[in-house]
Amino acid sequence: MVKRFLVTGGAVLAAIVLGAALAVVPRIDSLAAPPQYQIEKEMPPAPEDLSSSPEASSPSGGYLLGAYNGRVSVLSPETGEPEMIFDIFLRTLPEMDQQLLQEGIQVETYEELTRLIEDYIS
Repeated sequence: MVKRFLVTGGAVLAAIVLGAALAVVPRIDSLAAPPQYQIEKEMPPAPEDLSSSPEASSPSGGYLLGAYNGRVSVLSPETGEPEMIFDIFLRTLPEMDQQLLQEGIQVETYEELTRLIEDYIS
Protein backbone atom coordinates (compact mmCIF):
# COMPACT_ATOMS: atom_id res chain seq x y z
CA MET A 1 0.00 0.00 0.00
CA VAL A 2 2.76 2.45 0.90
CA LYS A 3 4.64 1.52 -2.26
CA ARG A 4 1.57 2.28 -4.41
CA PHE A 5 1.13 5.63 -2.63
CA LEU A 6 4.77 6.59 -3.29
CA VAL A 7 4.57 5.59 -6.96
CA THR A 8 1.33 7.55 -7.45
CA GLY A 9 2.71 10.57 -5.60
CA GLY A 10 5.88 10.46 -7.69
CA ALA A 11 3.89 10.31 -10.91
CA VAL A 12 1.71 13.26 -9.86
CA LEU A 13 4.77 15.28 -8.86
CA ALA A 14 6.50 14.48 -12.18
CA ALA A 15 3.38 15.58 -14.09
CA ILE A 16 3.26 18.89 -12.19
CA VAL A 17 6.96 19.58 -12.81
CA LEU A 18 6.61 18.73 -16.52
CA GLY A 19 3.52 20.95 -16.84
CA ALA A 20 5.29 23.86 -15.14
CA ALA A 21 8.35 23.43 -17.38
CA LEU A 22 6.20 23.41 -20.52
CA ALA A 23 4.36 26.54 -19.35
CA VAL A 24 7.64 28.43 -18.94
CA VAL A 25 9.26 27.43 -22.24
CA PRO A 26 7.96 29.57 -25.16
CA ARG A 27 6.37 27.82 -28.09
CA ILE A 28 8.67 27.38 -31.06
CA ASP A 29 6.10 28.72 -33.53
CA SER A 30 5.86 31.97 -31.54
CA LEU A 31 9.64 32.46 -31.90
CA ALA A 32 9.69 31.99 -35.67
CA ALA A 33 9.98 35.20 -37.67
CA PRO A 34 7.57 35.95 -40.48
CA PRO A 35 9.07 35.15 -43.92
CA GLN A 36 9.66 38.81 -44.76
CA TYR A 37 11.94 39.13 -41.69
CA GLN A 38 14.06 36.02 -42.20
CA ILE A 39 17.79 36.36 -41.72
CA GLU A 40 19.83 37.65 -44.56
CA LYS A 41 23.04 35.63 -44.46
CA GLU A 42 25.07 37.99 -46.62
CA MET A 43 26.80 41.10 -45.37
CA PRO A 44 26.41 44.51 -46.96
CA PRO A 45 28.47 45.04 -50.10
CA ALA A 46 32.14 45.76 -49.59
CA PRO A 47 33.16 49.43 -49.83
CA GLU A 48 34.56 49.02 -53.33
CA ASP A 49 31.12 47.78 -54.48
CA LEU A 50 29.29 50.79 -53.03
CA SER A 51 30.26 53.25 -55.76
CA SER A 52 27.53 52.01 -58.08
CA SER A 53 24.81 51.68 -55.45
CA PRO A 54 22.26 54.43 -54.78
CA GLU A 55 23.31 54.41 -51.13
CA ALA A 56 26.80 55.58 -52.08
CA SER A 57 25.43 59.04 -52.75
CA SER A 58 23.73 59.35 -49.36
CA PRO A 59 24.78 62.51 -47.57
CA SER A 60 25.16 60.89 -44.15
CA GLY A 61 27.20 57.91 -45.39
CA GLY A 62 28.14 55.07 -43.14
CA TYR A 63 25.84 52.54 -41.56
CA LEU A 64 23.39 52.44 -38.68
CA LEU A 65 23.45 49.34 -36.49
CA GLY A 66 20.31 49.10 -34.42
CA ALA A 67 17.28 47.07 -33.42
CA TYR A 68 14.26 46.04 -35.45
CA ASN A 69 11.50 43.77 -34.08
CA GLY A 70 13.77 42.71 -31.22
CA ARG A 71 16.70 41.71 -33.43
CA VAL A 72 20.06 43.23 -34.33
CA SER A 73 19.71 44.94 -37.72
CA VAL A 74 21.49 47.19 -40.17
CA LEU A 75 19.15 50.11 -40.69
CA SER A 76 19.01 52.74 -43.39
CA PRO A 77 20.54 55.91 -41.89
CA GLU A 78 17.98 58.07 -43.74
CA THR A 79 14.73 56.21 -43.08
CA GLY A 80 15.49 53.85 -40.20
CA GLU A 81 14.07 50.96 -42.24
CA PRO A 82 15.92 47.64 -41.98
CA GLU A 83 18.33 46.71 -44.74
CA MET A 84 19.42 43.48 -43.02
CA ILE A 85 18.01 41.63 -40.02
CA PHE A 86 20.18 39.16 -38.13
CA ASP A 87 19.11 36.23 -36.00
CA ILE A 88 20.53 37.87 -32.88
CA PHE A 89 17.78 38.64 -30.38
CA LEU A 90 18.29 41.74 -28.23
CA ARG A 91 17.05 39.93 -25.13
CA THR A 92 20.10 37.63 -25.32
CA LEU A 93 22.53 40.57 -25.11
CA PRO A 94 23.74 42.46 -22.04
CA GLU A 95 21.55 45.38 -20.93
CA MET A 96 24.09 48.00 -22.04
CA ASP A 97 24.29 46.54 -25.56
CA GLN A 98 20.50 46.42 -25.75
CA GLN A 99 20.30 50.10 -24.86
CA LEU A 100 22.98 51.08 -27.40
CA LEU A 101 21.22 49.15 -30.17
CA GLN A 102 17.84 50.66 -29.29
CA GLU A 103 19.37 54.12 -29.68
CA GLY A 104 21.29 53.11 -32.82
CA ILE A 105 25.03 52.90 -33.35
CA GLN A 106 26.37 55.08 -36.17
CA VAL A 107 29.21 53.25 -37.93
CA GLU A 108 31.39 54.98 -40.52
CA THR A 109 33.21 52.08 -42.20
CA TYR A 110 32.27 48.67 -43.53
CA GLU A 111 35.10 47.09 -41.52
CA GLU A 112 33.78 48.58 -38.28
CA LEU A 113 30.28 47.36 -39.12
CA THR A 114 31.44 43.78 -39.73
CA ARG A 115 33.53 43.84 -36.53
CA LEU A 116 30.54 44.96 -34.45
CA ILE A 117 28.25 42.35 -36.00
CA GLU A 118 30.83 39.63 -35.37
CA ASP A 119 31.09 40.77 -31.74
CA TYR A 120 27.33 40.39 -31.31
CA ILE A 121 27.28 36.99 -33.04
CA SER A 122 29.99 35.50 -30.82
